[in-house]
Amino acid sequence: MIRIEEIESEMKFYQDYYDKVSAELKGLKKKLPDGARLHAIKHGNTYQYYVRWNGPKKEREYISKDEIEKAKILALIEYYEKLSEKLQQDIKCLGKLKETWSGDPFNWVEENMSRGKYALVPPVYCDDTSYIREWKEQTYEKMSFKENSPEFFTRQGVRVRSKSEMIIADMLDEIEIPFLYEKPLKLGTWTIHPDFTLLDIKNRREIYWEHFGMMDDMDYRNDAFLKMSKYEEYGFYQHDRLIWTFETGKQPLNTKVLRKMISQFAKTLGYERRY
Repeated sequence: MIRIEEIESEMKFYQDYYDKVSAELKGLKKKLPDGARLHAIKHGNTYQYYVRWNGPKKEREYISKDEIEKAKILALIEYYEKLSEKLQQDIKCLGKLKETWSGDPFNWVEENMSRGKYALVPPVYCDDTSYIREWKEQTYEKMSFKENSPEFFTRQGVRVRSKSEMIIADMLDEIEIPFLYEKPLKLGTWTIHPDFTLLDIKNRREIYWEHFGMMDDMDYRNDAFLKMSKYEEYGFYQHDRLIWTFETGKQPLNTKVLRKMISQFAKTLGYERRY
């Protein structure tokens, strides 16, 4: 959905280039006589260039290779003239759009109906903020923790199973990527609990992140590979809707790399404006 801020940003972008081009154009025009235009004629695999003056006789003067800079200046003048004209047109169009654009037609309708009437209407669209809030508020059956197992809590008070999961959860919160911890996922007759279920707000779908933190343990590693194969069997693949991260006792989680990776996720999943 187009936002007023985006229209203003685009207008400023165009205006900055219009100002730059106009200044360059003014300087270039001082270097050549008024009314001089470039004329190009195809000649074999190259072009011949002429200076042409608009008038009854349509006089023209051949530009030799030694004077090619004159042709370049004339070409640049025409380029800047066309570009500045188009930029000016688009700035005006964006200005008119800004004046008439509601910013959010769905929200506008909500604000312009009585509460009693609107309560009877199933909205056709849910804005991102409301969608994220409702997604985060969903309830599901969580996995239990074994008695006397280590206690790790994220900054938001979510209990997780390892220090690495706590680090991942806190970075996701910091970069404002919403997630659910160990939300159940059905894969055929299997029910698994991905470590993190992320919301891809751009495509409004869920992404699953599994962190395998004990890959130097053979039994753990075999279970991890079985879990990965189950994901793939049911159409969930790495770089599409799956994220794998790994560590061992000798190769712990690299938090610097992790932060860069999650920052990139923010853009991929549609949170670049928020990050």
